[in-house]
Amino acid sequence: MMNDNNVKKIMITVNGKPVGNGLLIDKVTYAPVTGAAEYSLDTRSAASQTAVS
Repeated sequence: MMNDNNVKKIMITVNGKPVGNGLLIDKVTYAPVTGAAEYSLDTRSAASQTAVS
C-alpha cells in the first residue's frame, strides 16, 4: 500500500513555464502513479485509489 509520503510530484517546465499538471511518481520504484491526472498531493485518499498489481 502506498502512503502520501511515498509520492513525489515532478513539474516539467519550458522556459520557466509549467507544462501540464505535473507527474506523480512513487519515490521507491520511480513508477508513475496510475491515473496521475486525478490526484494531487493535497488529496489524502490518493494512496487508497492507486492500482495495485
